[in-house]
Amino acid sequence: MAVLKRVFSDKVLWIAGAAAILTSIFISPPQLMDINWKTLASLLSMMIIIQIYDYLDFLKYYAAYMTHKAKTTRQMIFMLASLAFFGAMFLTNDVTILTLVPLFYQLSKHIKVNPIFPVIIITMAANLGSMFTPFGNTHNLFLLTHFNLGIKQFFIMSTPITIVTFLAIFLSTRFFAKDPIELTELPAVELNIPSLTLTVAVTVIIFLGIFSVIPMWGSLIAAILLVIFINPHILESVDYSIVLIFMCFFIAVGNINREPAIVNNLHQFLQTRTSTYLTSIITSQFISNVPTTILVSKFSKFVHAIFLGTNIGGLGTVVGSLANLLAFKQYRFFFKKNPGKYLMYFTIINFAMLIIIGTIGYFLIDFGL
Repeated sequence: MAVLKRVFSDKVLWIAGAAAILTSIFISPPQLMDINWKTLASLLSMMIIIQIYDYLDFLKYYAAYMTHKAKTTRQMIFMLASLAFFGAMFLTNDVTILTLVPLFYQLSKHIKVNPIFPVIIITMAANLGSMFTPFGNTHNLFLLTHFNLGIKQFFIMSTPITIVTFLAIFLSTRFFAKDPIELTELPAVELNIPSLTLTVAVTVIIFLGIFSVIPMWGSLIAAILLVIFINPHILESVDYSIVLIFMCFFIAVGNINREPAIVNNLHQFLQTRTSTYLTSIITSQFISNVPTTILVSKFSKFVHAIFLGTNIGGLGTVVGSLANLLAFKQYRFFFKKNPGKYLMYFTIINFAMLIIIGTIGYFLIDFGL
Protein backbone atom coordinates (compact mmCIF):
# COMPACT_ATOMS: atom_id res chain seq x y z
CA MET A 1 0.00 0.00 0.00
CA ALA A 2 2.85 2.37 0.86
CA VAL A 3 4.42 1.61 -2.54
CA LEU A 4 1.21 2.58 -4.38
CA LYS A 5 0.85 5.74 -2.31
CA ARG A 6 4.44 6.77 -3.13
CA VAL A 7 4.03 5.99 -6.83
CA PHE A 8 0.77 7.86 -7.31
CA SER A 9 1.94 10.87 -5.29
CA ASP A 10 4.61 11.51 -7.94
CA LYS A 11 3.65 14.83 -9.59
CA VAL A 12 5.64 14.05 -12.74
CA LEU A 13 3.62 10.85 -13.17
CA TRP A 14 0.41 12.88 -12.95
CA ILE A 15 1.70 15.22 -15.65
CA ALA A 16 2.78 12.30 -17.86
CA GLY A 17 -0.56 10.55 -17.30
CA ALA A 18 -2.47 13.71 -18.19
CA ALA A 19 -0.40 14.07 -21.39
CA ALA A 20 -1.17 10.45 -22.34
CA ILE A 21 -4.90 10.84 -21.66
CA LEU A 22 -5.33 14.22 -23.37
CA THR A 23 -3.42 13.21 -26.51
CA SER A 24 -5.42 9.96 -26.61
CA ILE A 25 -8.69 11.92 -26.51
CA PHE A 26 -7.89 14.86 -28.78
CA ILE A 27 -5.23 13.55 -31.19
CA SER A 28 -5.22 9.76 -31.63
CA PRO A 29 -6.21 6.59 -29.77
CA PRO A 30 -3.23 4.94 -28.03
CA GLN A 31 -1.51 1.90 -29.52
CA LEU A 32 0.58 -0.75 -27.75
CA MET A 33 3.22 -0.52 -30.47
CA ASP A 34 4.08 2.97 -29.19
CA ILE A 35 5.53 1.52 -25.97
CA ASN A 36 9.19 0.52 -26.08
CA TRP A 37 9.03 -2.61 -23.95
CA LYS A 38 12.77 -3.18 -24.01
CA THR A 39 13.33 0.26 -22.51
CA LEU A 40 10.80 -0.48 -19.76
CA ALA A 41 12.41 -3.85 -19.00
CA SER A 42 15.83 -2.17 -18.93
CA LEU A 43 14.54 0.55 -16.62
CA LEU A 44 12.96 -1.89 -14.19
CA SER A 45 16.12 -4.04 -14.11
CA MET A 46 18.22 -0.95 -13.48
CA MET A 47 15.90 0.35 -10.74
CA ILE A 48 16.07 -3.00 -8.94
CA ILE A 49 19.85 -3.35 -9.10
CA ILE A 50 20.35 0.28 -7.99
CA GLN A 51 18.18 -0.30 -4.91
CA ILE A 52 20.24 -3.40 -4.10
CA TYR A 53 23.46 -1.34 -4.22
CA ASP A 54 21.77 1.26 -2.04
CA TYR A 55 20.66 -1.43 0.43
CA LEU A 56 24.23 -2.76 0.59
CA ASP A 57 25.54 0.77 1.37
CA PHE A 58 27.95 0.64 -1.57
CA LEU A 59 28.22 4.38 -2.18
CA LYS A 60 27.88 5.25 1.51
CA TYR A 61 30.89 3.05 2.29
CA TYR A 62 33.19 4.83 -0.15
CA ALA A 63 31.79 8.22 0.83
CA ALA A 64 32.59 7.60 4.50
CA TYR A 65 36.02 6.17 3.63
CA MET A 66 37.07 9.06 1.40
CA THR A 67 35.68 11.94 3.44
CA HIS A 68 37.45 10.63 6.54
CA LYS A 69 40.70 11.27 4.69
CA ALA A 70 39.88 14.90 3.89
CA LYS A 71 42.15 17.40 5.65
CA THR A 72 40.62 20.63 4.35
CA THR A 73 37.19 21.92 3.32
CA ARG A 74 38.30 22.04 -0.31
CA GLN A 75 39.47 18.41 -0.24
CA MET A 76 36.20 17.29 1.30
CA ILE A 77 34.06 19.09 -1.28
CA PHE A 78 36.21 17.68 -4.08
CA MET A 79 35.84 14.15 -2.68
CA LEU A 80 32.07 14.54 -2.40
CA ALA A 81 31.86 15.99 -5.91
CA SER A 82 34.02 13.15 -7.29
CA LEU A 83 31.87 10.56 -5.53
CA ALA A 84 28.76 12.20 -6.96
CA PHE A 85 30.30 12.30 -10.45
CA PHE A 86 31.50 8.69 -10.57
CA GLY A 87 28.79 7.23 -8.35
CA ALA A 88 26.05 8.62 -10.59
CA MET A 89 27.52 6.73 -13.56
CA PHE A 90 26.29 3.47 -12.06
CA LEU A 91 23.73 4.34 -9.38
CA THR A 92 21.94 7.21 -11.20
CA ASN A 93 22.02 10.88 -10.27
CA ASP A 94 18.91 10.50 -8.07
CA VAL A 95 20.30 7.77 -5.80
CA THR A 96 23.66 9.55 -5.60
CA ILE A 97 22.01 12.76 -4.43
CA LEU A 98 19.85 10.86 -1.93
CA THR A 99 23.02 9.32 -0.49
CA LEU A 100 25.46 12.23 -0.51
CA VAL A 101 23.31 15.20 0.53
CA PRO A 102 22.39 13.55 3.89
CA LEU A 103 26.07 12.63 4.33
CA PHE A 104 27.10 16.22 3.67
CA TYR A 105 24.53 17.33 6.24
CA GLN A 106 26.39 15.27 8.85
CA LEU A 107 29.72 16.65 7.67
CA SER A 108 28.49 20.24 7.68
CA LYS A 109 28.26 20.15 11.49
CA HIS A 110 32.07 19.95 11.63
CA ILE A 111 33.00 22.58 9.06
CA LYS A 112 32.35 26.26 8.38
CA VAL A 113 30.86 26.49 4.90
CA ASN A 114 27.61 27.78 3.43
CA PRO A 115 25.74 24.50 2.71
CA ILE A 116 24.09 25.94 -0.40
CA PHE A 117 27.22 25.72 -2.55
CA PRO A 118 28.32 22.15 -1.71
CA VAL A 119 24.79 20.86 -2.37
CA ILE A 120 24.76 22.64 -5.74
CA ILE A 121 28.18 21.19 -6.64
CA ILE A 122 27.09 17.68 -5.61
CA THR A 123 23.94 18.02 -7.74
CA MET A 124 25.81 19.29 -10.80
CA ALA A 125 28.45 16.57 -10.43
CA ALA A 126 25.76 13.87 -10.22
CA ASN A 127 23.95 15.24 -13.27
CA LEU A 128 27.11 15.51 -15.36
CA GLY A 129 28.74 12.25 -14.30
CA SER A 130 25.55 10.30 -14.95
CA MET A 131 25.79 10.94 -18.69
CA PHE A 132 28.80 8.63 -19.09
CA THR A 133 26.90 5.33 -18.87
CA PRO A 134 23.46 4.04 -19.90
CA PHE A 135 22.82 3.38 -16.19
CA GLY A 136 23.43 6.96 -15.09
CA ASN A 137 20.35 8.56 -16.65
CA THR A 138 17.07 6.87 -17.49
CA HIS A 139 16.84 8.73 -20.79
CA ASN A 140 20.27 7.35 -21.78
CA LEU A 141 18.72 3.88 -21.59
CA PHE A 142 15.92 5.04 -23.84
CA LEU A 143 18.36 6.43 -26.43
CA LEU A 144 20.31 3.19 -26.34
CA THR A 145 17.28 1.01 -27.08
CA HIS A 146 15.46 3.45 -29.37
CA PHE A 147 18.44 3.89 -31.71
CA ASN A 148 19.82 0.35 -31.18
CA LEU A 149 23.24 1.66 -30.16
CA GLY A 150 26.17 -0.65 -29.49
CA ILE A 151 28.66 -0.36 -26.64
CA LYS A 152 31.28 1.35 -28.80
CA GLN A 153 28.79 3.82 -30.29
CA PHE A 154 27.49 4.86 -26.89
CA PHE A 155 30.87 5.47 -25.31
CA ILE A 156 32.12 7.37 -28.37
CA MET A 157 29.31 9.82 -27.61
CA SER A 158 29.74 9.96 -23.85
CA THR A 159 33.50 9.88 -23.25
CA PRO A 160 34.65 13.31 -24.61
CA ILE A 161 31.94 15.31 -22.84
CA THR A 162 32.50 13.34 -19.61
CA ILE A 163 36.18 14.32 -19.57
CA VAL A 164 35.23 17.96 -20.15
CA THR A 165 32.58 17.97 -17.41
CA PHE A 166 34.87 16.35 -14.83
CA LEU A 167 37.43 19.08 -15.43
CA ALA A 168 34.66 21.65 -14.98
CA ILE A 169 33.59 20.09 -11.66
CA PHE A 170 37.22 19.93 -10.49
CA LEU A 171 37.72 23.63 -11.25
CA SER A 172 34.45 24.46 -9.46
CA THR A 173 35.75 22.96 -6.22
CA ARG A 174 38.82 25.23 -6.36
CA PHE A 175 36.63 28.11 -5.14
CA PHE A 176 36.30 26.55 -1.68
CA ALA A 177 38.72 27.55 1.08
CA LYS A 178 41.49 25.32 2.43
CA ASP A 179 40.26 25.56 6.00
CA PRO A 180 41.58 22.62 8.06
CA ILE A 181 39.02 20.07 9.26
CA GLU A 182 39.10 16.97 11.43
CA LEU A 183 36.36 14.35 11.09
CA THR A 184 36.27 11.73 13.82
CA GLU A 185 32.61 11.23 14.66
CA LEU A 186 31.27 9.70 11.46
CA PRO A 187 30.24 6.04 11.86
CA ALA A 188 32.07 3.41 9.82
CA VAL A 189 30.15 1.46 7.16
CA GLU A 190 30.80 -2.23 6.46
CA LEU A 191 30.27 -3.99 3.15
CA ASN A 192 28.62 -7.39 2.64
CA ILE A 193 31.24 -8.72 0.20
CA PRO A 194 29.42 -11.96 -0.87
CA SER A 195 26.18 -10.10 -1.66
CA LEU A 196 28.07 -7.28 -3.35
CA THR A 197 30.02 -9.74 -5.53
CA LEU A 198 26.78 -11.42 -6.61
CA THR A 199 25.23 -8.02 -7.34
CA VAL A 200 28.18 -7.04 -9.55
CA ALA A 201 27.76 -10.31 -11.49
CA VAL A 202 24.05 -9.63 -12.09
CA THR A 203 24.92 -6.04 -13.06
CA VAL A 204 27.10 -7.46 -15.85
CA ILE A 205 24.13 -9.61 -16.98
CA ILE A 206 21.91 -6.51 -17.08
CA PHE A 207 24.61 -4.63 -18.97
CA LEU A 208 24.69 -7.43 -21.57
CA GLY A 209 20.92 -7.28 -21.87
CA ILE A 210 20.87 -3.53 -22.39
CA PHE A 211 23.39 -3.85 -25.23
CA SER A 212 21.36 -6.72 -26.76
CA VAL A 213 24.08 -9.34 -26.21
CA ILE A 214 21.48 -11.43 -24.36
CA PRO A 215 17.67 -11.01 -24.19
CA MET A 216 16.64 -8.14 -21.91
CA TRP A 217 13.96 -10.27 -20.29
CA GLY A 218 16.67 -12.65 -19.09
CA SER A 219 18.41 -9.72 -17.41
CA LEU A 220 15.17 -8.64 -15.74
CA ILE A 221 14.59 -12.16 -14.39
CA ALA A 222 18.17 -12.23 -13.06
CA ALA A 223 17.58 -8.92 -11.24
CA ILE A 224 14.32 -10.15 -9.72
CA LEU A 225 15.87 -13.43 -8.56
CA LEU A 226 18.79 -11.54 -7.00
CA VAL A 227 16.58 -9.15 -5.04
CA ILE A 228 14.47 -12.04 -3.77
CA PHE A 229 17.65 -13.81 -2.64
CA ILE A 230 19.19 -10.79 -0.89
CA ASN A 231 16.05 -9.24 0.58
CA PRO A 232 12.59 -9.18 -1.09
CA HIS A 233 11.67 -6.04 0.87
CA ILE A 234 14.07 -4.09 -1.35
CA LEU A 235 11.34 -4.28 -4.01
CA GLU A 236 9.28 -1.90 -1.86
CA SER A 237 11.92 0.81 -2.40
CA VAL A 238 12.07 0.52 -6.20
CA ASP A 239 10.93 3.70 -8.00
CA TYR A 240 8.17 2.16 -10.14
CA SER A 241 6.89 5.63 -11.02
CA ILE A 242 9.85 6.06 -13.42
CA VAL A 243 8.65 3.06 -15.47
CA LEU A 244 5.06 4.36 -15.51
CA ILE A 245 6.24 7.86 -16.45
CA PHE A 246 8.10 6.47 -19.46
CA MET A 247 5.07 4.40 -20.45
CA CYS A 248 2.83 7.49 -20.36
CA PHE A 249 5.27 9.57 -22.37
CA PHE A 250 5.62 6.76 -24.94
CA ILE A 251 1.84 6.84 -25.38
CA ALA A 252 1.67 10.65 -25.55
CA VAL A 253 4.50 10.97 -28.09
CA GLY A 254 3.10 8.04 -30.12
CA ASN A 255 -0.26 9.81 -30.30
CA ILE A 256 1.40 13.06 -31.39
CA ASN A 257 3.33 11.10 -34.03
CA ARG A 258 0.03 10.23 -35.75
CA GLU A 259 -0.94 13.88 -36.27
CA PRO A 260 0.49 14.90 -39.69
CA ALA A 261 0.49 18.67 -39.06
CA ILE A 262 2.48 18.35 -35.83
CA VAL A 263 4.84 15.76 -37.32
CA ASN A 264 5.63 17.90 -40.38
CA ASN A 265 6.37 20.97 -38.26
CA LEU A 266 8.59 19.07 -35.85
CA HIS A 267 10.49 17.32 -38.66
CA GLN A 268 11.18 20.65 -40.34
CA PHE A 269 12.30 22.14 -37.04
CA LEU A 270 14.71 19.27 -36.28
CA GLN A 271 16.39 18.77 -39.65
CA THR A 272 19.94 19.61 -38.54
CA ARG A 273 22.26 18.57 -35.72
CA THR A 274 22.39 22.14 -34.44
CA SER A 275 18.62 22.63 -34.30
CA THR A 276 18.20 19.23 -32.61
CA TYR A 277 20.91 20.05 -30.07
CA LEU A 278 19.56 23.50 -29.20
CA THR A 279 15.95 22.26 -29.09
CA SER A 280 16.96 19.47 -26.70
CA ILE A 281 18.69 21.91 -24.33
CA ILE A 282 15.96 24.57 -24.41
CA THR A 283 13.04 22.16 -24.11
CA SER A 284 14.71 20.42 -21.16
CA GLN A 285 14.64 23.72 -19.26
CA PHE A 286 10.84 23.66 -19.25
CA ILE A 287 9.70 20.01 -19.26
CA SER A 288 12.85 18.20 -17.96
CA ASN A 289 15.30 16.15 -19.99
CA VAL A 290 13.49 12.78 -19.78
CA PRO A 291 10.30 13.73 -21.69
CA THR A 292 12.39 15.93 -23.98
CA THR A 293 14.47 12.90 -25.00
CA ILE A 294 11.40 10.81 -25.83
CA LEU A 295 9.78 13.68 -27.76
CA VAL A 296 12.77 14.80 -29.83
CA SER A 297 13.92 11.22 -30.59
CA LYS A 298 10.69 10.57 -32.47
CA PHE A 299 11.36 13.38 -34.92
CA SER A 300 15.15 13.54 -35.29
CA LYS A 301 17.80 11.02 -36.33
CA PHE A 302 20.72 12.93 -34.77
CA VAL A 303 21.25 10.77 -31.70
CA HIS A 304 24.52 12.43 -30.64
CA ALA A 305 22.89 15.88 -30.69
CA ILE A 306 19.95 14.56 -28.64
CA PHE A 307 22.29 12.82 -26.19
CA LEU A 308 24.40 15.93 -25.62
CA GLY A 309 21.46 18.33 -25.62
CA THR A 310 19.33 16.45 -23.09
CA ASN A 311 22.21 15.56 -20.76
CA ILE A 312 23.69 19.06 -20.78
CA GLY A 313 20.11 20.37 -20.58
CA GLY A 314 19.94 18.90 -17.08
CA LEU A 315 21.85 22.03 -16.10
CA GLY A 316 20.05 25.36 -15.99
CA THR A 317 16.63 25.52 -14.35
CA VAL A 318 15.63 23.47 -11.34
CA VAL A 319 13.25 21.48 -13.59
CA GLY A 320 15.93 20.74 -16.21
CA SER A 321 16.51 17.39 -14.50
CA LEU A 322 14.32 15.63 -11.93
CA ALA A 323 17.51 15.22 -9.88
CA ASN A 324 17.62 19.01 -9.48
CA LEU A 325 14.19 19.00 -7.85
CA LEU A 326 15.19 16.09 -5.67
CA ALA A 327 18.30 17.94 -4.47
CA PHE A 328 16.21 21.03 -3.69
CA LYS A 329 13.84 18.90 -1.59
CA GLN A 330 16.81 17.35 0.20
CA TYR A 331 18.27 20.79 0.92
CA ARG A 332 14.99 22.06 2.36
CA PHE A 333 14.50 18.90 4.45
CA PHE A 334 17.98 18.87 6.03
CA PHE A 335 19.05 22.52 6.18
CA LYS A 336 15.63 24.18 6.55
CA LYS A 337 16.82 27.70 5.73
CA ASN A 338 17.18 30.10 2.81
CA PRO A 339 15.41 28.01 0.09
CA GLY A 340 15.02 31.19 -1.95
CA LYS A 341 18.77 31.85 -1.81
CA TYR A 342 19.43 28.24 -2.76
CA LEU A 343 17.26 28.57 -5.88
CA MET A 344 18.88 31.89 -6.79
CA TYR A 345 22.45 30.59 -6.51
CA PHE A 346 21.48 27.28 -8.08
CA THR A 347 20.08 29.06 -11.15
CA ILE A 348 23.06 31.44 -11.51
CA ILE A 349 25.71 28.71 -11.15
CA ASN A 350 23.86 26.17 -13.29
CA PHE A 351 23.25 28.61 -16.14
CA ALA A 352 26.90 29.66 -16.04
CA MET A 353 27.89 26.00 -16.32
CA LEU A 354 25.24 25.42 -18.99
CA ILE A 355 26.69 28.20 -21.16
CA ILE A 356 30.27 26.90 -20.77
CA ILE A 357 29.58 23.18 -21.28
CA GLY A 358 26.79 23.87 -23.78
CA THR A 359 29.25 25.81 -25.95
CA ILE A 360 31.76 22.93 -25.82
CA GLY A 361 28.96 20.47 -26.61
CA TYR A 362 28.04 22.55 -29.66
CA PHE A 363 31.48 21.90 -31.15
CA LEU A 364 31.24 18.18 -30.32
CA ILE A 365 27.95 17.40 -32.10
CA ASP A 366 29.60 17.24 -35.53
CA PHE A 367 31.99 14.53 -34.33
CA GLY A 368 29.36 12.03 -33.27
CA LEU A 369 26.61 9.88 -34.69
